Amino acid sequence: MDLLLEITNTPVIEALLLLLLPGEGMGKIDWSNNLIKGYKDQYLKLKHKSEADDFISFVLKNDFREDILEDKNLTYLFNQLEKVKKKLLETYFISIKENPDLVRGYEYVGDFNSLISKYYIQLKRLQLTIQPDIQLSKSKHPKTDIEYLKSIGYWINGNGERERKFFKSIGRLDEYLKGKEDKNAFRLAEEMIRELVLKEYRETYPE
Repeated sequence: MDLLLEITNTPVIEALLLLLLPGEGMGKIDWSNNLIKGYKDQYLKLKHKSEADDFISFVLKNDFREDILEDKNLTYLFNQLEKVKKKLLETYFISIKENPDLVRGYEYVGDFNSLISKYYIQLKRLQLTIQPDIQLSKSKHPKTDIEYLKSIGYWINGNGERERKFFKSIGRLDEYLKGKEDKNAFRLAEEMIRELVLKEYRETYPE
């Protein structure tokens, strides 16, 4: 699938907003972070540093639950996330003057923005792989009237929109003491949906 998205697509608009809107005070950049510390010279040459602060802060932050951050089984996915972030920052700070080959074949600002947006949407998808966006719902078998719990997982589609894509049954409702609110049900649903999301991610971004 071609991820050099058009300027009208949602991820492009989100990326543009991060780049163009006035800064919202997300805090100073931690220049000790290995992902960003090599770009300080380029940063100091930027004309609008407050907008850059917001964009860089967005890329660097890890807005995950504590148990997700501590899960050693997810280390390989966090390593992949670091690579995507690195590529996104590398693209953001690349010098057009020093890399004239980059601009050949491009005419509009929207074309340049697509270079950032393709990594932006990949970043969002990988975040969903690490910590799936899920919901639990009940369903009843039409013949037996037995209620089941079903997990629903979300994905970012080619237009940058959040959509329902993954579905998995996690068993009978009466197997969970607290029904949809049962922590064990949520944990199992998250694991099952993550497997499906990871499969989709690997098919979309083969190594």
